[in-house]
Amino acid sequence: MGDALVPDHQGCAALAQPFTQALERGMDCFDSMALTGKYLYAVLRRSGLREWSDYAKWAAEGAFEYVRRRDFPHRPSRLGCNYFYSDLSSSKRLFEYDWGEASPEERAAVRLFEVELEDEHPARLDMSLYDAAYAALSERQDGQTALELARRYFAGEGGGESVWELLSARPARAVKDITGYLYEA
Repeated sequence: MGDALVPDHQGCAALAQPFTQALERGMDCFDSMALTGKYLYAVLRRSGLREWSDYAKWAAEGAFEYVRRRDFPHRPSRLGCNYFYSDLSSSKRLFEYDWGEASPEERAAVRLFEVELEDEHPARLDMSLYDAAYAALSERQDGQTALELARRYFAGEGGGESVWELLSARPARAVKDITGYLYEA
């Protein structure tokens, strides 16, 4: 309670940055990075060390950052902001999506907070477009589709079943623990 949210608190932007740099050099370079990432993922998965090796996630983040920098510099960077949901039902739905298969101990470690955000107009963007880009990269290593979806995302368009997330790099502070809501029927 009372803690300020820190963008990129896990330092994951560094995992996406090489993909952004690859796109700056061209689609062939990006495709090569994605396939190398796919290989590394397979090696690390076989070794039981795959936690941070989800190449498709970092390729998607890199592609989105590339599009944002080039075409939508006024939008917040996904790599340098915090994510919020404006309603409790979305928060609960996403908790079940992300943590539904987790152990009771892992689920108990997740907290849900009401926050005060010093941003009257956070970006409202459709997470389902990001998820579709992730799938395009994970399933087919399809960078062109990921770039098209990133453009739609930052343009504020919605997908089929939109999941609206709020993004802001402005200060935010946890003011109320509402974790109990996640377990209500």
